[in-house]
Amino acid sequence: MPQPPLKVQLVPSRDAALYDGELLARVDYGPETRTYHDDPTHITVGLLPLGADSASESFLTSEQVTRGEQDGIGFARTDSLLFTRLLITDTRDMREAAQQAYSRLLAFHAAMGYPALLRIWNFFDHLLEPAPAPALDRYQAFCAGRQQALEDLNVDPSQLPAATAIGTHTPGFLVYLLAAREPGIQIENPRQVSAYHYPPDYGPKSPSFARATLKHWDDSTQLYISGTASIVGHASMHPDDAPAQVDEIINNLGALIDTARDQHDRDLVGPGDLSLLKVYVKRQADLPAIRARLEARIGRHPSILFLHGDVCRRELLVEIEGLHA
Repeated sequence: MPQPPLKVQLVPSRDAALYDGELLARVDYGPETRTYHDDPTHITVGLLPLGADSASESFLTSEQVTRGEQDGIGFARTDSLLFTRLLITDTRDMREAAQQAYSRLLAFHAAMGYPALLRIWNFFDHLLEPAPAPALDRYQAFCAGRQQALEDLNVDPSQLPAATAIGTHTPGFLVYLLAAREPGIQIENPRQVSAYHYPPDYGPKSPSFARATLKHWDDSTQLYISGTASIVGHASMHPDDAPAQVDEIINNLGALIDTARDQHDRDLVGPGDLSLLKVYVKRQADLPAIRARLEARIGRHPSILFLHGDVCRRELLVEIEGLHA
């Protein structure tokens, strides 16, 4: 039976090299954000794993891989997929850094023949600290720079992919993403206002992402779920209550999966069926309560990674992203 062009799994970091023959990309987590000159799609995100041995996120493919680096953009491509990464070291002006990164990456994807964005990850330092622009924090400045790049390239909101933006404790702005030749389907959550329609209370430019992207391949369908927080409508729920926020996140993930199943015939029952979960935890002291609440709601998940990172609003303590691939 033909295999889908992408599979993502967690493996112990010491074993990740065993998959080199079919590896599209490798994402590690550790004390610093970095890229590697000898492998253009091996990256380390400056987030420390919590409560477990180090694990690598391995993007595996059944297709032949071509790797390279061009103008600072590391890439690996197959007939179906393009993975890219870009590290911006100067993040003093997050609006400028985001606009530069997205302009370069989107132009590169279009030139390579993979214009359809499926999933984007963004990691940068001091997420909630003040930005140079008055009354903005660095996350809001990032959103403004990203949106400017998208507007300059005439990207329609209906084409926005799933995305995550998390704060690290080490310098640098790392972006990595997956793209295809043909677009996926944007999935929105009926419990939430679409992020790109947020009111100006949250910054001059709304966050530019879809709640999830559904991608049909020849013989399979994959679901990429954005970083999901305790937000209903556009309002934060249960400020400073980590277990209650986990409950709201699970409700949001469940509603999103229901939409994918009911409207697009996706064979998923709930969040426990996802093949990978990543849980971003703002305060390390909340980890036991977050883990316990997750297990109470979805059981002991076989492929889950807890990471210490900042979330986009001060009152939010946890964010969860998911994948079925």
